[in-house]
Amino acid sequence: MILGLGCDIVQVSRFAKKQEFLLRFMKKYFTDNEINELENKIKQEDLNLLTLAVATRFAAKEAVSKALGSGFQKGITLKDVEIVHNKLGKPEVNLYNNALARAYYISDNQDFKMHITISNEREYVNAVAVIECA
Repeated sequence: MILGLGCDIVQVSRFAKKQEFLLRFMKKYFTDNEINELENKIKQEDLNLLTLAVATRFAAKEAVSKALGSGFQKGITLKDVEIVHNKLGKPEVNLYNNALARAYYISDNQDFKMHITISNEREYVNAVAVIECA
């Protein structure tokens, strides 16, 4: 049974700032796992790729927060939603703290699954998240 659906679209140019801004943004809103994954994939001198990656991950986090039915309210922060990729490159969601508590609340303390799909284009990125009872 589907418990929540969230979608977000982001204009990449919103994140087209200096590298220092992107690194501060990542440190403030991304988990250590997310930062490590991005650092391993992207050479620091590739600002366009870093911009696209940050915008994409931000859209994914927003979509997850919408699927939870709360957005980033009720104590849920961007760091409570982690977007990582498995060995095949499939994006996966890990929830922590208040985001995890919210997922258990809406699933009536049952096991749940969170699904995410991400698409990116040069100008826009899109993410769709679904939470369902397992």
